[in-house]
This record gives sequence, C-alpha cells and structure tokens, in this order.
Amino acid sequence: MAKDRSRKDLFREFEHTGDLGIELEAQARKELFARAALALGRLMVAPEGISPGESRVVEAVAESDEDLMHDVLAAALNVFLADGFIWCETRAEEIPGGIAVTLSGERFDPRRHQLLTEIKAVTYHELKVERSGRRWSARILFDV
Repeated sequence: MAKDRSRKDLFREFEHTGDLGIELEAQARKELFARAALALGRLMVAPEGISPGESRVVEAVAESDEDLMHDVLAAALNVFLADGFIWCETRAEEIPGGIAVTLSGERFDPRRHQLLTEIKAVTYHELKVERSGRRWSARILFDV
C-alpha cells in the first residue's frame, strides 16, 4: 500500500515544456502502479486533511505496461474530475491481463483540501515503464 510519503520520497518532478513530468521507482510492478496513482493525487491536492474513509477501484487491461499505466492513471484522474473524489492511499493488485488500483480517500472539499495543480490528461508522450533487475521505474507526463 502506498501512503504517507513525502513527494520527495514518492517521485521526482522534471521540467517539460507545457507538461508536468514525474519519475518514480518501486520494488514490485504492482507497487509502481500504486505509487504512480498516489503521486497523481499528490500532484493535484495537498494530502493534509484527506481521510481514507471511502474507496474507489480503477482497473485496466492492456498488452503493455505503458498502456496499463496510461489507462489506470487516466481512470484515476477521471475519478477526481468527474466524481470529485481525492485519495491519500493506494493499493494495487494484479488482475488477469491488467492491474486494479484501489484509491482510498474522500470527496474533495475546497474548504478543507488545497488544490495544487489542475491536471487535464495523462499523456503517452515519453511514457515509459521498465524493469531493471529487481527495480521497476516509470516516467510519466501529464498535460496541465
């Protein structure tokens, strides 16, 4: 389960013209997906004050890890944009042909939650998911 980590421990931001980019690492594939979903939430809303009282599950099935990463993060972004649900904890599980990520949080309340960045979309531009030895890494760009 990914939770209660500082942005610095969870991911690294990098400069990219007109976009917001992150790089992250994990020991296991499913943990990489959980961390990426948590990073997305942290980019959008400050974690202080978010309670993990409810859960939403997003899942994707795809042939490549890059497509899985894109589709899972796009689904999580849609949970925030369409349902107003923000998360502070994530957990990922392997499913046949894909991945399922549980987002634990609550409805966004502008009186209690601080919006940090408006993310419009998850892009395929420079999207990379790799395994190197025992470590997994990802590079992800968001349209802001």
